Amino acid sequence: MLRFALLPVCLLAATPATAQDAASVEPRNTPGLPAELRPIDDMLTGGLLNDPTDLNWTTYGASFSRELIVDESYPGGGAALRVINSRPGEAYAGGLNIPLLARTDAGDTLTVGFFARTIESAAEDGKGRVFVRFQQNREPYPGFGDTTLQIGPEWNFYEVTTRAERSLRDEGIVALQFGSERQTVEIGQAIVVSGTASVLD
Repeated sequence: MLRFALLPVCLLAATPATAQDAASVEPRNTPGLPAELRPIDDMLTGGLLNDPTDLNWTTYGASFSRELIVDESYPGGGAALRVINSRPGEAYAGGLNIPLLARTDAGDTLTVGFFARTIESAAEDGKGRVFVRFQQNREPYPGFGDTTLQIGPEWNFYEVTTRAERSLRDEGIVALQFGSERQTVEIGQAIVVSGTASVLD
């Protein structure tokens, strides 16, 4: 299992002033979250929906591969998945699935944030392309929040926020899809929350 003591991004970005402001906000805790994740949930304004310390995400796609990179200089905990797509096609042809640990309801505000950078891309601008989607991980794979992010060569924290068009009662995931370009992209710590438009709030 690819599990690390990754630091919540809210702590990495907080200044003393923002930390004080965050302390005055009542956290929206997630019912049914595993006990070991509650301290992370308590630090977030939104309700935590995934395990930010786990990079053991499902990988799929015939032309897609991943490699775990451990490097103390990487933001968010010193580890990332280097994902390689060798044949461009449909975005959904290869990707990673981040599992959701709790149910969500239609109308909820959902946000995923993650560290990423592009090592190599065949796109004209040299940037990677990551298609992000909240969905049910079973046929017919209904989902929402479809967004394409352009990932630059330097580490950055990327976020996608959407209002849930349907409930995700079980087998909910955030799909990160890379099939549209021939590219090598590194994805680091990811945090999924409900009830807020930014992980950093």
